[in-house]
Amino acid sequence: MERTHPKEMAKKLAGQLRSQRPDYQYLKQVFQHIRTILDVTPKGKEKRLPELLTDQELISFYDTVFRARNRKHAVMFKLLIFTGVRNAELSGIRIKDVDLDGLRIRIEQGKGKKDRYVPIPASFRGELMQYVESQHEKKATYLFESNCLRPYSTRRIRQIVKQYANSAGITKRVYPHLFRHQLITYLTKQGIISPKLQLLSGHSEESSLAIYRDLALSDVVGEYEEAMKSFPIR
Repeated sequence: MERTHPKEMAKKLAGQLRSQRPDYQYLKQVFQHIRTILDVTPKGKEKRLPELLTDQELISFYDTVFRARNRKHAVMFKLLIFTGVRNAELSGIRIKDVDLDGLRIRIEQGKGKKDRYVPIPASFRGELMQYVESQHEKKATYLFESNCLRPYSTRRIRQIVKQYANSAGITKRVYPHLFRHQLITYLTKQGIISPKLQLLSGHSEESSLAIYRDLALSDVVGEYEEAMKSFPIR
């Protein structure tokens, strides 16, 4: 007897179920059960490593931002590269989230609906303070707002980053999340261990949660500050 190929079986089952209009969770459970019976492992998505910028490219990018004389964009770029925050997290930072005395920024409801703090280097405090004061004068709520007093969208932040990359002559794909990869890779090379990187970046894999809970941001700040002293961007 000819054996039916798993794909054909799945197609036939899908056709039979379609008329019954099952919800997504029910279908998901059905196909998980079928894969278990047939001993079929779904092919996972291929993970591609990001193509990081070289130190020279990073410096060229920042020089291009600096020459534009746009303080908002300069502060935005430095926050991306110094803190490794995600695009959506950057968009949601409010003025009141910035703790200049404690050299940290509160990220509220980041990925995974978790609140956390990220440190900023001491060398950045003065520049950030001046920018925050200017935003206070405008009675802004968010750290980065448009002329309509609305927070920058993630799409707008991506556009700004791409424009500066093009102006700097960088042919690699440059996007906000790339700077997160840059920082985490840099801090790893500086010897900051994985559980501490989880605290800084907001990652919290289940296998590391026991160590993760035992760490406080104060345990990491010293190493972070020391590592950032040799960072190519000041």
